[in-house]
Amino acid sequence: MEIKIVPEKDYLQVHQLRDYCFPNKYTDARRDDFHYWVEHSTTLGAYDEQKVVGQLLILPLNMTIHGENYKMGGIGFVATYPEYRQQGIIKKLMIEALKKMRENGQSISVLAPFSVSFYRYFGWELFFEKLCYTIPHWMFPSFGKHLDVVKRMSFEWSDHDLFQAIKDFHNAQALFSNGSMLRNDAWWRRIERRMPDSHFAAYFKDDKIAAYIRYIIQDGTFEIHDFIAQDLLAEQAIWRFITSHAASVSNIKGVTSNDYPFGFYFKEPQFKKEVVQDVMVRIVDVLRFMQHYPWGVIQEPLFIQIDDEFCSWNKHAYEINKNGDVSIVETNSIPEMHMLTLPINLFSAMMVGYLSVKDAVLYANKQLAEEMIHRWQQALPSNKPAFYEYF
Repeated sequence: MEIKIVPEKDYLQVHQLRDYCFPNKYTDARRDDFHYWVEHSTTLGAYDEQKVVGQLLILPLNMTIHGENYKMGGIGFVATYPEYRQQGIIKKLMIEALKKMRENGQSISVLAPFSVSFYRYFGWELFFEKLCYTIPHWMFPSFGKHLDVVKRMSFEWSDHDLFQAIKDFHNAQALFSNGSMLRNDAWWRRIERRMPDSHFAAYFKDDKIAAYIRYIIQDGTFEIHDFIAQDLLAEQAIWRFITSHAASVSNIKGVTSNDYPFGFYFKEPQFKKEVVQDVMVRIVDVLRFMQHYPWGVIQEPLFIQIDDEFCSWNKHAYEINKNGDVSIVETNSIPEMHMLTLPINLFSAMMVGYLSVKDAVLYANKQLAEEMIHRWQQALPSNKPAFYEYF
């Protein structure tokens, strides 16, 4: 079984494999969108002679970690034909994908797992808890009457200047957050192809966007897909816009972060909420990642040993000095209780802010002096990650 980048002449086979292995066959705009990403991703194929029998796409994306922009490999469309399963094909594809991402400078990777345990084996880990909510009509939030400046558009009836302002606002806010994906024009085209009925509403304050939502109204439900506000007043202005549809919708559905006290200031906050964990993260290149990391307070040099079964280049001990400079070191001279030792999956979840240092040490079943746990926690930004994209 040969694993290699799929050449253009075999792209049709990639479509055929995707259509067979996933629930819905892509047609029209969805098919065009998939083809774009086949062309522009690192598309790996497992070949049985001339036939593509397994595949994996590494989408070239960007995401922010504690406000720093990282090149990210988005793993998607992982599949094999049923008659070729149980032969280790996906394992070979995953190992090759890790090598390719390192070559591409993608020091971090995100995927949506069909099985958490399966991808955890390869070093990915859960890192975000979505809160899916449904607000019935009688519990719609109310924030009084106010003459808000709101401008609307849709993909069907687009406003070029407004859309550009929304895109700029989205990425500007992403740079202030943790875990957000920076959207380029290709990603916005993907959203349009997948959700052509989307509407946009932007709230303006002092002639500048202070919040926006992307939404669809269907079968009496106001379904929110983006909701980004720079402050509480802007958020409340958007809610006034949403609830102005009360005469024509009976429910509001959306997604936010479980870490955010969503609905706390609503008069009736006891509506239906469900926590979903459906995205995983992995650091692909530990040294590159830490060299770019926005370290906090480092009082004394920190030491960490990484265990990574599938990326030999990560299996080292590292020193982070007071200036945040990172280097590979020998372990002989470092006392055991001063060395943080973690597998790559827990290290990844800790560095993006999902796990505390104490929890990472606990789940790794390791020992570390309390003083060292405290020092590590001081060195790491405390913001929880939030990731809403899907691929």
